[in-house]
Amino acid sequence: MIITPINKINGLDEISKIGQSTKTNKALNDNTKLPFSDIFSSALNDYKDAENQVNNDIYELSTGQSDDLHNLMINTKKAEMSLDLFIQIRNKALEAYKELIGMGI
Repeated sequence: MIITPINKINGLDEISKIGQSTKTNKALNDNTKLPFSDIFSSALNDYKDAENQVNNDIYELSTGQSDDLHNLMINTKKAEMSLDLFIQIRNKALEAYKELIGMGI
């Protein structure tokens, strides 16, 4: 009777590397914070870009240059989500402002 030894599982080394890269990415994200004013301008620019893409898709679809309704719907949803994000950022900023104004000195 021959007993075969238990071998090391090879995939575990790669899994531990993934965890290390995630920690590195999280540390990088913590160190690269945007200035407060850039958060608003970035969200607004994202919305404008998405809205321009939707307008372009609508124009191409209505003039017959494109028949891709699927991408139009996807881009419309992206623009809607960008607008919702911008509105939420604005609402949170207003809440913070009102809280600061309401504080006693």
